[in-house]
Amino acid sequence: MDIFDNIITRMESFSGDEIKNKKIDIHIAFGIDANFARGMGVCITSIILNNLDKKIEFHIFTDQLHVVDLEKLKQLTTYKNISIKIYYIDANGFKAFPITIAWSQAIYYRFIMAKFLCDKVDKVLYLDADILCIGSLDGLIQEDMQGNIILAIEDQVGGLQERITYLSMQSKQYFNSGVMYIDINRWNKEKITDKAIDLLRKYPERYKSFDQDVLNVLLDGKTNFIDRKWNYIYNLGYMEQVLPGNVNLIHFTGDKPWQQWTQHHFMVKCYEAYSLKSPWNSVPLTVPFHYKEKRRMAKSCKKNGEYLQAFIWFVKYIYTRIQIKCKE
Repeated sequence: MDIFDNIITRMESFSGDEIKNKKIDIHIAFGIDANFARGMGVCITSIILNNLDKKIEFHIFTDQLHVVDLEKLKQLTTYKNISIKIYYIDANGFKAFPITIAWSQAIYYRFIMAKFLCDKVDKVLYLDADILCIGSLDGLIQEDMQGNIILAIEDQVGGLQERITYLSMQSKQYFNSGVMYIDINRWNKEKITDKAIDLLRKYPERYKSFDQDVLNVLLDGKTNFIDRKWNYIYNLGYMEQVLPGNVNLIHFTGDKPWQQWTQHHFMVKCYEAYSLKSPWNSVPLTVPFHYKEKRRMAKSCKKNGEYLQAFIWFVKYIYTRIQIKCKE
C-alpha cells in the first residue's frame, strides 16, 4: 500500500470574514506535532502582524493538536484577512522513518503538502515552527525562481563542505530546509516527494539530517539560493550574535525562545513581543526535561547571576545522568 493512501484522516478549516471567496496572496505551510503548536502559533501571529495588507492562507499538516491550541488558532481569525486549514495525518505512515529526541516524525510531514496542495496552490512557503517573521514577505514571494523548484538559503551548519562531499552534491551548495518557497507544480512533476520517501526507506542510515539531506540531494541544481534575510539562522547559545538590520525571517535553531533556559538571551525579548500579542501569551515557558536541558538551565541561571538556582539545576542534571547510567 502506498504511504499516501488514507494518510490524511480528516480536515478542518476556519477563516476571517474578508478572505472568503477571495484570491489568496500567500500560501504558507507548516508540518508539526502537538509540541510545536505554540511556536507555530507565534510564528503565524508575527506573519499576520507584518503582512496586514495580504490575504494569507495557512496550511497546517499535523498528527494532533491539543484542544486548547486549536481554540487559539481559531482566535487568530479575528484577523479577517487569514484562513487556516488543518490536515490531520496518520503518523503511522512514518513510523519506519528515523527520528531523534530533537526530531520527531513531524519533520517528514513537509513531504505530504505538495501532494495535497496540488491543483489548489501554485506556490507555497514552507516554514519550520521555530521561525519568527519581523518584516513583510513581499520581497520573498516576488523573487524570480529562475526555473528552479524551490527558493532557499545556504545553510550555516558546521562541516558543510564535508556534508556536501559525502552527499556527492554537484552544485556544491547545501540549503536549510526550514524555509522553502516551493513551486508545487514543478515539485510534483519531478516527483520529489515519492523520491524522498524512497531514499529514506532504502538508505535510512545514510542521511544524517534525514529529510533535509534527502531534499538537498534531490533538489541539487534545482534550487535558487537567495539572501539570508529570508532565513536568518540564529543560535541562542551565542550571546554575541547581532541581528542584521535587513532580516525578515529569524530561524531559532537549537534551543527555542519559549524555553526556560534561554530567557537570559537578549533576543528573547524580540520573540516575546510577538508572543504577547498572540493567543499563546499566557502559556508557561517549557521547563527542562532531559539531562541536557537541565544542564543548560543551570548555565542560564549562572549567566543571570542566580547562583543558588544554578547549583540546584546542576544537581538535578547530575542526578538525571546517574539515573540514565544505572539503566544502561
